[in-house]
Amino acid sequence: MAWCDDCNRHSEAEELGEGDTCPGCGQVLDTTKSKAPWHFKLLLGSLTIYLGWRSFQGVAWLLRRF
Repeated sequence: MAWCDDCNRHSEAEELGEGDTCPGCGQVLDTTKSKAPWHFKLLLGSLTIYLGWRSFQGVAWLLRRF
């Protein structure tokens, strides 16, 4: 999916003109796939560590209780 700044719209690969141009204005669009931003990866990593730690604490609490 490509984004056109001039038209403010997304265009599917089938809609693009010859040479990956916007169907509305004719501007050449970047159709390379974008990667996830670094802060999203950091958020997922932090969330995984946090939930793992909380799971460990929950199991430890259950073992002490019984």
